[in-house]
Amino acid sequence: MRHRYLCLVVLLAACSARAANSPDGFHDVPWGAASAQVRAAAGGAGWSALADDNAFPPLLKVTRYTNRETVAGYPADVTYYFRDDRFFQATVRFDFPELVNFDFNYNVFISVDKYYTAIHDRTLTFVNDVYALLRSKYGTREPVFKGLDPRFIFKATDAYLQQERWNLRYNPSEYYKRIVTAGYARWDFPRTRVIFSVNISAADKRFDYQLSLTSLDLEKQIRDALDSLRTRDL
Repeated sequence: MRHRYLCLVVLLAACSARAANSPDGFHDVPWGAASAQVRAAAGGAGWSALADDNAFPPLLKVTRYTNRETVAGYPADVTYYFRDDRFFQATVRFDFPELVNFDFNYNVFISVDKYYTAIHDRTLTFVNDVYALLRSKYGTREPVFKGLDPRFIFKATDAYLQQERWNLRYNPSEYYKRIVTAGYARWDFPRTRVIFSVNISAADKRFDYQLSLTSLDLEKQIRDALDSLRTRDL
């Protein structure tokens, strides 16, 4: 009897671990939920419908809503995607206005150097916070990478700037143009794909930090519907 009880405890623990490590939605709202349910769970402020961006044919009946929220401790704009009022994707875009509007002083090299330090430190802190959030929610599974690991996106830039530091003192504009890097990570779960990307170009004032979660089942249904629309007139 005791042996059967221990086996039951182990089985329940294993099931619980699998459930904790397998996302099936966003904000604890499952994929397929109605927009009213997602809105109630999202909180934040400014929930509003977005105009059609032509990413999906009108016949698919895809609608999008945006909401201002805090994710991983950072302010962000979250876009929610629905097909026939069934939730299938959430995209989180983080913004750091202090990096876009950095205050340069009269010494160009010192300013650019401080700017790089600010970008470097802010980004790595943010990336670590996002990874900590994902680990706490979905376990310690490492991502499947399709690009440079976001945790190490400054490795090559650091090496170059350290090597060329003396020359860059006399050519700070070149230093500025070299503050460019990008990283991408993807986690594949049974029902959800999680993507985290960072894309930085100081010269273009581009600081694109994005996290997205997508229902694999509903995405497949959308792809099948798209294929049907494309071929029905052949």
